[in-house]
Amino acid sequence: MLIETEDYTDAATAAKILGVTRANISILCKGNRFPGQVKIGHFWAIPRDAVENFTRLKPGKKSSSRAQLNEVNNSE
Repeated sequence: MLIETEDYTDAATAAKILGVTRANISILCKGNRFPGQVKIGHFWAIPRDAVENFTRLKPGKKSSSRAQLNEVNNSE
């Protein structure tokens, strides 16, 4: 499902913009790495400006969002 508006994009389009896989975008969304992201059913709606302004971590650095993602996965 494509969620495309002027302000929001879907995970597939975000993945193309960032040069990563859709699975990577899902992991980032679960870690709340995109301000304003919304989950609609099984799909993520991600603010386009959050994708365009996304800052990658330096190699070897772990974010607190990874710890949050692990907590979410362990609680399910």
